[in-house]
Amino acid sequence: MITKIKKRDGRTANFDIDKITQAIYKAAQAIGGTDYETASALAKEVCEILEAQADNEPTVEHVQDTVEKVLIENGHARTAKEYILYRADRTRVRDMNTKLMKIYEDL
Repeated sequence: MITKIKKRDGRTANFDIDKITQAIYKAAQAIGGTDYETASALAKEVCEILEAQADNEPTVEHVQDTVEKVLIENGHARTAKEYILYRADRTRVRDMNTKLMKIYEDL
């Protein structure tokens, strides 16, 4: 059972399947989906795959890649697309924040 996850900055945090469920559900909502139970079942499948890989402390990136894979393999390509777009947007925001902090530090 997965209990920890490695964040992008190297910190370790508690693993929470509800965060995966929420991310899937929000992506589904973006295209008009309303089935929380399906999001929950897909999140459980993600966890089963991660556990089968004996990855007791997966990285955030690995979890997100697995979510994409599970969505596509289960016929939720449109939801996967929204999820991928959201990830790309968050990456841009993180990059901008990093650049802004660098500029601030340089001042």
